[in-house]
Amino acid sequence: MWEKISVWQYQQIYNVLNSKDKNDTDLDINVRLVAIVNNLTEMQVDSLPLNEYAELSKSITFLNEPINGKPVKFIRISNRRYRINYDVSKMPFARYIESKVFSEDLYGNLHKLAATMVIPQKRKYGIWVDLPYDASSHQEYANDMLEAKFIDVYHSLVFFYQVYRNWIEVSQDYMANKLTKAGMKEQEATEVVVSLLNILDGSIVPNLLPSTKIAQLRKHMNSQQ
Repeated sequence: MWEKISVWQYQQIYNVLNSKDKNDTDLDINVRLVAIVNNLTEMQVDSLPLNEYAELSKSITFLNEPINGKPVKFIRISNRRYRINYDVSKMPFARYIESKVFSEDLYGNLHKLAATMVIPQKRKYGIWVDLPYDASSHQEYANDMLEAKFIDVYHSLVFFYQVYRNWIEVSQDYMANKLTKAGMKEQEATEVVVSLLNILDGSIVPNLLPSTKIAQLRKHMNSQQ
C-alpha cells in the first residue's frame, strides 16, 4: 500500500502520528489515518457503520511495514514529468542553501526538498527533454511533488543525500572557496560547508513512522473487528 501513498498523504500521516495533543484518543488517531489513506473526510469515516469502519481500518495496517523501494530516474505527476538530478556537482549553490533551510523541517518540507533535486521536462517530437530549472518556479515544482508517489520521492531523496554528503565531504575546500568568491567571509563559508555536511545526518531511517504508536493502533483496530 505504500506505493499508493502520495507525499502529501505521508506528511498528513506523519503529523497525525506525531501530534502533541494529549486529548487525542486511539480512535481519533485511527479515524484520521483511515480518512487520509482513503481520501475521505473524518466526518465521512465517522459516519460509517461499525462493520464498514472495521473493514476500512484494515487499509492502514501497511503503516507498520517497511517502506520498501528504490531510487527512480523520473517522477511522474499526471501528464508532467521530472528527471531527478543525482549529479550534485552541477547544482547551483543557491540550491545547496535551500536544502539546508528546508531540512530544518524534514518531513514538512519533503516536497520542497524534492523540488530542489528535480529537472522539469517536456515532451518534444515524441521524446522527453529537459527544461531549464527556473528558481522562481520552485513552489510550482514543490506543489507537483506533493502529488508524487511517496516511495519514489523518499528513496530517491535518501540516495541523493548520500551522494550529496559524500560530494561535499570531498569538496570542502572547493565549496568554501566558491562561497568566499561569491562575497562570503572565510569563516562564514567554512561554517556553511560544515552545516551542509550535517544535513539529514541520522534523519533518514528505514521507517519514518513511530512503530510504538502503530502497534497501539493495531490493538485498537483488532478490537473493532
